[in-house]
Amino acid sequence: MLNKLRNKIDKIDIEIVKSLVQRHQIVKKIAKVKKSNAIPIEDLSREKSSLENLLRNPNLTDSQTKYIEKIFQAIYAASKDIQ
Repeated sequence: MLNKLRNKIDKIDIEIVKSLVQRHQIVKKIAKVKKSNAIPIEDLSREKSSLENLLRNPNLTDSQTKYIEKIFQAIYAASKDIQ
């Protein structure tokens, strides 16, 4: 039972990594656009609206909402580091 669950998580993790690699590539393109147009790296209103959009799902529990918030705060911070 535990191994089956862990295998499911492993498969999900592989998909997450694929998505993060794609996101990284796009973030690098955004960085070039921002640099060439003298646009600040940090856009807190964009981060806020993006996160609100992600959390708009009424089926999310409080625990899931907190989990997603933590993960995306880390993703946003990493994106700013890339830029």
